[in-house]
Amino acid sequence: MGGVAHDSSGPSGPGDVQGPTPRRRLFDYPRSNRRGPRRWLPSFKHLLTLLLLALSGLFAAVGLVYAITPVPETVNAQARQESNVWNWSDGTEITRTGATNRQAVPLAAIPIDVQHAVLAAEDRSFYSNSGVSITGTVRALLSNLAGGGGGLQGGSTITQQYVKNVYLTQEQTLGRKFKEAIIAVKLDRTVPKDDILTGYLNSVYFGRGAYGVEAAAQAYYGVDVGQLTVEQGAYLAVLLNAPSANDVRNAGESGRRRILARWNYVLDGMVKEKWLTPERRAGIVFPEPVDPRPAANLAGVNGYLVEMAKRYLLDHKVVDEVRLDAGGYAITTTFDRHKTETLYKTVQDQLAQSLDPADRSVDVGVRVAAASVEPATGRIVAVYGGPNYVKQFVNDATRRDVQVGSTFKPFVLAAGLRDGAQGPDGRRVRITPATVYNGNDNVVIRYPNGKPVIENGVPWQPGNEDGASYGQITLARAMDRSVNTAYTQLGMDVGADRVVRAAVDAGLPATTPGLRPVPSVSLGTSTPSALDMASAYATFAAEGKQHDAYPVDRLSRGGDTIDLPDHDAKDAYDSRQADAVTRVLRGVVDDGTGFRAQALNRPAAGKTGTTDDNRSAWFVGYTPDLATSMGMFREDAGTHAFLSLSGVAGLARVDGGNLPTRMWTTYMRAALAGAGVADFPEDTEGGLGGPDTALVPPSTGTPPPGTAPSTTAPASSAPPTTTAPTTAAPTGTSSPGATTGGGATTRPPSRSPNPPETPASQSPGAGT
Repeated sequence: MGGVAHDSSGPSGPGDVQGPTPRRRLFDYPRSNRRGPRRWLPSFKHLLTLLLLALSGLFAAVGLVYAITPVPETVNAQARQESNVWNWSDGTEITRTGATNRQAVPLAAIPIDVQHAVLAAEDRSFYSNSGVSITGTVRALLSNLAGGGGGLQGGSTITQQYVKNVYLTQEQTLGRKFKEAIIAVKLDRTVPKDDILTGYLNSVYFGRGAYGVEAAAQAYYGVDVGQLTVEQGAYLAVLLNAPSANDVRNAGESGRRRILARWNYVLDGMVKEKWLTPERRAGIVFPEPVDPRPAANLAGVNGYLVEMAKRYLLDHKVVDEVRLDAGGYAITTTFDRHKTETLYKTVQDQLAQSLDPADRSVDVGVRVAAASVEPATGRIVAVYGGPNYVKQFVNDATRRDVQVGSTFKPFVLAAGLRDGAQGPDGRRVRITPATVYNGNDNVVIRYPNGKPVIENGVPWQPGNEDGASYGQITLARAMDRSVNTAYTQLGMDVGADRVVRAAVDAGLPATTPGLRPVPSVSLGTSTPSALDMASAYATFAAEGKQHDAYPVDRLSRGGDTIDLPDHDAKDAYDSRQADAVTRVLRGVVDDGTGFRAQALNRPAAGKTGTTDDNRSAWFVGYTPDLATSMGMFREDAGTHAFLSLSGVAGLARVDGGNLPTRMWTTYMRAALAGAGVADFPEDTEGGLGGPDTALVPPSTGTPPPGTAPSTTAPASSAPPTTTAPTTAAPTGTSSPGATTGGGATTRPPSRSPNPPETPASQSPGAGT
């Protein structure tokens, strides 16, 4: 044969002829060279291509937005011209706030030190950056995407802040943040830096209603901006970060330390940027600002109510301060108009009747703190913070610097009922209101292991008021008579750490000054506010259910409702434990230091308190419907030092059972007028008052002399009579399985020496 044989072998076998080669696809997906599910897995080239396309699209989108987004021609002044409307709980108006205080000045009128201080605090690269901080913006966006509370985080340059304040709304959304960045870049390219800084310094909010540095200079130092010193300018720069929180005149001790740290940061930043010499920096001291001058529409009680509601919204990050002060919000508070006005009138009338400052110098400087809380909800229905917010801007109802004395004893009892007492062997035994302790004066207080508490090198003997001795006395009766020695020893037996925990669980803030696990804590040396005390006692009234106190019911803007924090109850105590505390505190009213509250003519429970040197006097009490605290103290107007109440109102000593209880009863009677009489649970009736012979175990024989109740008016609540130890006590956690009170017959531990009149067989501290 003359033909040519073609060899066409291939994968299909010899003799098969392959067709044309397939055309390569521009984007090989699904992948042709894979089989099964692997065809759908993208390769590295696929991923890289997608990333490049996404970035190209993003840059194109940004470029398009940049091109079509103009710099607004008009400033957003409308928002600042709106008012916030603050309403009573029934919807009627308390007052309006939001008038703008602003006066523009040229940059040349602002001292260069003040300009540098602001730059050191807010944007040290202002004159070199492009108007946007990429790292700061990304960090803020990531924080918010991760769920950071309180709206969109910061991270802005001065240019971005200026755009937000002047051209945009205070809305905190990703869309607004993106638009802010675009406009900031455009503004930075078209407007001189000095003009941007001028606009910023004339528009930014400094607190106290002051917009712009000129208004701030007047509000904080009473001078024109041109007279500000470098140290004053540094403090004004500190305010920009958080105006109200950084107002040192309203800050507590910890807040002041934080503010001073920020102030030092600003000055050190000026040194670092060579805007301030180290030598000049070394001689600078903090410049104290003047007291705030509240607006006339905040006169009387209005200012206290508005500031409490505002502080709540800011602290819980419901809204930030700049947006809130921009106005347009409707705030419905929890404050009951009738109860608030009744409380104000009660205090003012009592002070007018009892005090005579013209003839008695000791009547000068007397102040009252009071608050009312609904036990079932935590709603704050009334406060007395002072006679007039315009004249006294410090809210006495929320300040935390006045010792509460024996009104702290219920928390010691609650700790004992819940956790039991620790014996020398480390085991915990039950405590009940009928447990007997040594109530004699000047007994030595001991740790559970038997060692005495040492103060100034000698065993600590806190003593009872007026040196009174009660022999062996039940905890219920010791509450009636406010016996220091019994409750201080109980606190040591339970464990100071558990006493603190019991108080915090009831509602006292864990950050309360002086609320530390030391032996003296049971004497009431801590300083919770009147509002804190009313809220904590409300937990006992609510049978162990704890609600955080709150002053705002509703918040809206432009018709849109804004979410507020939840107010779910927490189980602080078993109902039997809380009811046992109520039963004991009813005895204080029925047959104890709070006997004047019987005039309420409805079931009530409470506790009096008087502190060392008579520097404060308290009555805190409750019905099932309402918990109210009433405190008195005296303060030097110039130095703000606390002064003794002795001699006030012509009384040798102002006890918690006197003026505070009188005012509490008068207010509660009017506040609850027309409301049905609510009863406590049946097992709280009658307290545990009466002769202690019915409560001492038969095995102890006849109780020592002096334990029967007096037929005269009960002794006042007892202050500590010696300096209390401040060293930490050992924790009461030797046995984790703490027991609760409920009628146990185990003897509790006692570390007190036998009273002279008590036989050795009647060891003190025997319990039922």
